[in-house]
Amino acid sequence: MNQPRLPEPLRARMAELEARSALQKVRDLLQSYVMDAGGMQGVRAEFEHTAQATTRFLRQELDALESVLADELPPGTLLRLVEDDANWGLDDPSDAGAAAFLREVADILRSVIDSAR
Repeated sequence: MNQPRLPEPLRARMAELEARSALQKVRDLLQSYVMDAGGMQGVRAEFEHTAQATTRFLRQELDALESVLADELPPGTLLRLVEDDANWGLDDPSDAGAAAFLREVADILRSVIDSAR
């Protein structure tokens, strides 16, 4: 049985989302799910809400987050991601503190994706 094709505007938007750089995917993830979550429980709830419908883009954003954490980035990049894009204050305002925060977000996201399978 053939599946119906998605309308062209939707296919184009999906291709656009998939083509974003890893850093842009992380920015989008932080702005969409973390910025206004009010804490890590809120972050988990945001991820779970999305995972009820699909995990496709959550998986892509997890891959991007893991890639960004593994990359050699200019000093201050991770800290700016957390402070600016997530709007999150850190006890350790350094790239190391930001990396720890982003690893926690990645762990929550991985757990939600695994639970949704």
